[in-house]
Amino acid sequence: MLDQHLATRKFLAAEQYTIADIATFPWTARYEWEGISLDKFPNVKRWFETIYARPAVKQGMDSVYDN
Repeated sequence: MLDQHLATRKFLAAEQYTIADIATFPWTARYEWEGISLDKFPNVKRWFETIYARPAVKQGMDSVYDN
């Protein structure tokens, strides 16, 4: 469902990064723990990589999960 939604938009709510992306990203960030490959979901993968590439997101996620 998320992959289909992201097929027509860059971010969850629109063409700009919003609180919807901020709130949803952590829920998708540990897809590997669930044994899921993002390769099956190209739009989610693109969105995930776009969000994770933001310096503040990467710093925050790394500080939480690398400890």
